[in-house]
Amino acid sequence: MTSTLAQGAYQIGIVVPDIHKGMAFFKDKLGVSQFLFIEKPELQDETYLGKPAPLRLHLAFGWCGDMQVELIQPISGVSTYSKFLDHNPQGGVHHYGIEIANYAKGVKEMEAAGFSLVQDGRHNETRFAYFDTTGVIGTLTEVVYLQPEEKAFMLTLKQKK
Repeated sequence: MTSTLAQGAYQIGIVVPDIHKGMAFFKDKLGVSQFLFIEKPELQDETYLGKPAPLRLHLAFGWCGDMQVELIQPISGVSTYSKFLDHNPQGGVHHYGIEIANYAKGVKEMEAAGFSLVQDGRHNETRFAYFDTTGVIGTLTEVVYLQPEEKAFMLTLKQKK
């Protein structure tokens, strides 16, 4: 069976040391009209390398055309985000995001393709998993199932440009 994961490509995730400076760059220099800033969102069931990994972070979501930009600033806890910033103190592209309709199927497809799960978790019914694709494309790949309410809200941000 041929994978169709690429059909859901929608996001570039960037880890930054200062989320406010990151948002200012995209707004002032690139013309992103707005960001949804979420200070320390409540995430659940997070794991890193197969072990529970509670963490604190700030998130911001904006749209560059049809591509969503997610800015991530780790605050505390060990995660792919904090490890990325340890190696790249100025920040940079952390992941390529793919929206999927069936979380379990997307995870199985990535694992069947030979990629190991590095981190996962959820926010209510929205689920996300990062896979180690750095040896192939230099970044992680995230598969994410967006609960319908969150997806609808994110799309309203896109339409407000």
